Amino acid sequence: MPIDYSKWDNLEISDDSDVEIHPNIEKGTFIRLRQQKIRQDRERRAHTVRALESELEMNKKLAARLSEMISEIKEESKEQFAARMLDWSAKAEKQEAILNDVRKALEANEEYRQLEFDELVDTLVYRVQQELAKSEVITKQNANPDIIKLKVIDLLHGHIEKLKNRDPEARAEIENIKKEQRMHISADEVAKEGYNKTFINKQPKASTSSSKNNVQSVELLNPGYEKNIKPEAEVPENTESLEGNNDEDSDEESLTVDPDSMEFGMIDSLDKSKDYILEHRHIIGQNKSDQLLVQAFRYQMRGESELAKQFVRQSLILTYIHQMGPSGINIFFSKIVIKGNPGNVMFFNDIEKRYNHIVERCKILKKEQETSQIESIQLQTDSPDSTIRTYVPDKSNPDDKEKWALFEQLPVDFQEALKTGTIDAINQALAKIPGSKAEEILQTCGKGGFLVIDEEILVDADQQEL
Repeated sequence: MPIDYSKWDNLEISDDSDVEIHPNIEKGTFIRLRQQKIRQDRERRAHTVRALESELEMNKKLAARLSEMISEIKEESKEQFAARMLDWSAKAEKQEAILNDVRKALEANEEYRQLEFDELVDTLVYRVQQELAKSEVITKQNANPDIIKLKVIDLLHGHIEKLKNRDPEARAEIENIKKEQRMHISADEVAKEGYNKTFINKQPKASTSSSKNNVQSVELLNPGYEKNIKPEAEVPENTESLEGNNDEDSDEESLTVDPDSMEFGMIDSLDKSKDYILEHRHIIGQNKSDQLLVQAFRYQMRGESELAKQFVRQSLILTYIHQMGPSGINIFFSKIVIKGNPGNVMFFNDIEKRYNHIVERCKILKKEQETSQIESIQLQTDSPDSTIRTYVPDKSNPDDKEKWALFEQLPVDFQEALKTGTIDAINQALAKIPGSKAEEILQTCGKGGFLVIDEEILVDADQQEL
């Protein structure tokens, strides 16, 4: 089977042997000049294609923006449309300057910077203003706002049509350039690399122990400071002891917060925090950070969530600066104030994570405290053979009117237990009621005669915890 070499027919090279060279021109110089021209032509064609493709994409966006502008103008009142026209007039001087710069660059055959999307929109709006000023609508109709609005909408539609009509022209230009490119191919366009293999001599690895430990490396905001740091600021152990202790007085004895720590925790801005630390450098330390975190926990337990989150932030500020070293104060604050900076994202994510942990722990502790604080009264009889009698007044009986009023004061669950008439049902209802409230219920039953046992009623004095 014969080999097809037709793909090389349009290969463009710079040292063709059949090229006639003027006797006064050195062949080497001629070849270099020809090479330069070939490269320049290739770059010009590629640049033109990229520019036309970018223009197509931009025209599509501009047409959509003008259509959106037309819809907005149609919905605007006279006052809103007048405000829009004033805004357009305010931008006119700037747009005229931009257009003049573009004209000067074109006349000097120089490349002008690529205009931003908003600048292109404002330029089109400026052209609409110029066309509107030249039209006879303003003078003939005595500046009628409705007529002007219709004219503006009509002019905007005209620019949309121009942008759409430019589309097939630009695509035809791109196709012609690509057709020309195919007639002047280079070796790079038709050749490909068969394979590529690289050998690198590496130093032998040092022998390691059989046991492997996962190590997490942390990138410091101040890499010049060498110190063993934790991958993540940990909640101090004294916070756990605070969680496990429900006596608030003993908490304050074992976990006190220094006055300077409280003063720093109450600062609500980063700039003031920086100034305070620069004036009171002794506050930098893990102990002060732990105190602020414990105080944040206390505020959250009291329901003061804003202060709790603020103290978490202040605690983490001290933790981060403590890890960075004495020279890290200015570097730390310069990083976290820039939105989107990795340091800013890491710091505020750490705040959210730590605060959410405290919120969840407080929910659990509050639930446990509520459960442990519920004391119930249970009824017992001195003999298992004793029977219990309950009395439920008749709402329709006039003689039971006062008793019915007392009966309605009882909780619904306890009312249902009395209707059941068993001591187990009554004790189940009492188990859900705190001790002080249960005593009031039994007193109400005594007044109304709702609960009677053959033998003496014994009230469990232990006040069992659920």
